[in-house]
Amino acid sequence: MLDFMTVATKYSDKDKITEVFPKFIMQKSKDLMIRGRDFYAIWDEERHLWSTDEDDVVRLVDRAMSNWVRDNEERIFGEPRIKHMWDSDSGSIDKFHKYCQKQMRDNYHDLDEELIFENTETTRESYATKKLPYPLVEGTYEAWDKLVGTLYDEDERHKIEWAIGSIVSGDSRTIQKFMVLYGAAGTGKSTILNVVQELFNGYYCTFEARALGQANNAFALEPFKSGPLVAIQHDGDLSRIEDNTRLNSLVSHETMPINEKFKGIYESKFKCFLFVGTNRPVKITDGKSGLLRRLIDVNPSGRKLGVREYRRLTKQIPFELGAIAYHCLHVYKEDPDYYDDYIPKNMMSASNDFYNFVCDAYSVFKKQDGTSLKAAWEMYKQYVEEAKVFTPFSKRIFKEELKNYFWDYEDRVDQEDGTKLVNYYSKFRTDIFEEDMSGGRKKEKEEESVHLIEFKEQASIFDAICAECPAQYATVEDSEKPLQKWDNVTTKLSDLDTSKVHYVRVPENHIVIDFDIRDESGNKCFEKNLQEASKWPPTYAEVSKGGNGIHLHYIYAGDDVTKLSRIYTDDVEVKVFTGNSSLRRRLSRCNDLPVATISSGLPMKGVKKVRNYEGLKNEQHLRAILRRHINKEIMCNTKPSVDMIYKTLEEAYERSVLRRWLMHL
Repeated sequence: MLDFMTVATKYSDKDKITEVFPKFIMQKSKDLMIRGRDFYAIWDEERHLWSTDEDDVVRLVDRAMSNWVRDNEERIFGEPRIKHMWDSDSGSIDKFHKYCQKQMRDNYHDLDEELIFENTETTRESYATKKLPYPLVEGTYEAWDKLVGTLYDEDERHKIEWAIGSIVSGDSRTIQKFMVLYGAAGTGKSTILNVVQELFNGYYCTFEARALGQANNAFALEPFKSGPLVAIQHDGDLSRIEDNTRLNSLVSHETMPINEKFKGIYESKFKCFLFVGTNRPVKITDGKSGLLRRLIDVNPSGRKLGVREYRRLTKQIPFELGAIAYHCLHVYKEDPDYYDDYIPKNMMSASNDFYNFVCDAYSVFKKQDGTSLKAAWEMYKQYVEEAKVFTPFSKRIFKEELKNYFWDYEDRVDQEDGTKLVNYYSKFRTDIFEEDMSGGRKKEKEEESVHLIEFKEQASIFDAICAECPAQYATVEDSEKPLQKWDNVTTKLSDLDTSKVHYVRVPENHIVIDFDIRDESGNKCFEKNLQEASKWPPTYAEVSKGGNGIHLHYIYAGDDVTKLSRIYTDDVEVKVFTGNSSLRRRLSRCNDLPVATISSGLPMKGVKKVRNYEGLKNEQHLRAILRRHINKEIMCNTKPSVDMIYKTLEEAYERSVLRRWLMHL
């Protein structure tokens, strides 16, 4: 039975009929989600997936009533008559709409936040509505190799496969990058985007890139209402960006309000990776533009395939989807941070006149390793005239923009001959122009030195601080259970040989982070565990009993240790020792750091990432919405604007915003 409803009956002695109808329960449901004061999703136990289709509500509720009638047939007086949801005359569907829209409050979890492959088992907590029609498996990808290898050079291909791999891994939800395929018509931009659509079918949306750059477009984020992981536009235009704030926030995965037509406003955190195909360069206004560090530009090679060969390869691609995704995932995992410092030099050259000026003066600035504002300004005026720059900078803006290309700027500089220079720039930033002036593939980052935990065979700090804790040896059987009940244990840790398998009861605030990361063969991998464990706050650490896992010991200073979730990730567990639970260990190698104290950063039990309906928050928000409707900034027609004003005021009155406003008039 669905947890948001129960089956009710009403017997008519006159007609000898028992009406059977659904009664909806006023409580938070695990089977039903409501968002924006309307139905959002229902859990389908049979398919082990969530559904956002209201027809499934009708089907599941009707089936629940039919099953109840079948199971309770002997207890029903007279003839049972079910008020089906599918029957509009029964009124059941109207009651459900009232239940969602008027009686219940928003209660939902974003759906499809991660890719679910064909061979992946799902649960209610997977929050999935669909599965990809292919498994993630290793295989051949000859068609993809030939197609992308012809249309794109090796450097550009790496960008594409890195981006696809980031989506497959799930990291794209936090990576602040988006991709623009920039080139002439017929060079293979849509070919790649079509493959991306096939790879992530059901997890992508289409959008209008131009709308994101328009400050007065209130519904620009509406295409992202379903929370897609990928957003695609085959023929976009970012050459005339009025305001890049919304685009930057979208790429940065920030929480923003979504304004759907004829629906309430609600907030959502975006997790999508943007792909845009375009024939026009992206407008990069200046050296401080947020787009500069978020944009990855991809340029086709200009090479083409024969028509027959092209058709053969594109028809073969659907049979390679699992292998393509697997290959791209490994490309990404080779260096997830590869494009952290990437600068889209080609795109800057195509859209930023000031960047082209600095390129033109590169040899002068590099030779002198500095310049004065006066000298650079004269060079800029000459360049503007020769290059026919349509909108040159004023001297004030020029002064600030030039600072982006030098490490140091000083208002006054005293020279050796006693003269003074005013507004002097020094230490020219040649790193912006490294490798070549056209901006090829980003120089490979030097491997950052990671301070790894040093394990040695040495005296254990844990043995010293927990010397008085109750402890006992484990049985010699494979199960390695404690020898006896803890009530009967009189030995302490200091009494044992800790190089043998034993159990110890530690204080409740003493927790252990257990790393059991596995390699591609499914075996525990010490190297991978060492890399991950070394990223945590430094503390006392031990190698696990098997020799491949790692245990980090911490003192938890949070509110209540029992509220900690035992699962950090699939391969990392938080061990909490309450009651008679105890730590199993065998000392082999450890480090010499003291046990550190932490109070945050660990997941808590039962905490769902639920979005609350925001709607109309205050008087200023209400005034702003009404003003925009009156000025017809949202809708150009009068009747829809009046209807939306009425709906907005009704919502405001219900949430006490309008009542507080009227009291002050």
